[in-house]
Amino acid sequence: MEAALLARQAGAEDLKKMERIYADLAAKYPKDAAMKNGQAEFLWNEGKHERAVEAWLAAEKIDPANPVVLDHLGGSSLSAGDAKKAASYYERATANAPDNAAYHYNYANVAYLFRHELLNTVRPDATAVLRHALGHFAEASRLQPLNTEYARAYAETFYTIPDPDWQTALQAWQHFYEITPGKDFALLNLARVQMKLGQKPAAIESLSKIQDPHFEHLKARLRERLDKE
Repeated sequence: MEAALLARQAGAEDLKKMERIYADLAAKYPKDAAMKNGQAEFLWNEGKHERAVEAWLAAEKIDPANPVVLDHLGGSSLSAGDAKKAASYYERATANAPDNAAYHYNYANVAYLFRHELLNTVRPDATAVLRHALGHFAEASRLQPLNTEYARAYAETFYTIPDPDWQTALQAWQHFYEITPGKDFALLNLARVQMKLGQKPAAIESLSKIQDPHFEHLKARLRERLDKE
């Protein structure tokens, strides 16, 4: 019913009816975490975020290992500006659904963006948090190897880590190059990493393949550096 209502952009009265149906079902099945989650998703989409979070928290009490609920709580915590709580929920979601690429990606994003806020005894500095994020970006890309967003995030993270493994970074950019329709951006980054590895002929070849005028300035700067070296 919800899918049908949303598909035809139903009015306020129909949506209120749907909300009452969810409330009745939640009351009828108080131990059903999936029902609570469905109710919460509907409320969140309707902009009733506080009530949605209440429903997700109730679902978490019923099933603390439910990864869908944990992922939603991670997203709602991030929306509320609580990065630590968001990271905790996302970490639990990945632990309970290790084969779900989206959960790894969500967790890695929070760890990457808020690396200075997520320090603890296990990861006492920002570099350790970054390496942790890199691992989850890598896992997301491995689980969904044709997802360009995951592949790019994984490859780009190497630039932010001190003393990265450039050989692994090269493999990450090569994979991104193979799956992305925007080859020139991938080629530019392949050239950058090849230069860091001292692979001058390979870097020159990568730059020579770039055709988009948008990248001409960066291409020229890299070629100038190569000539100087």
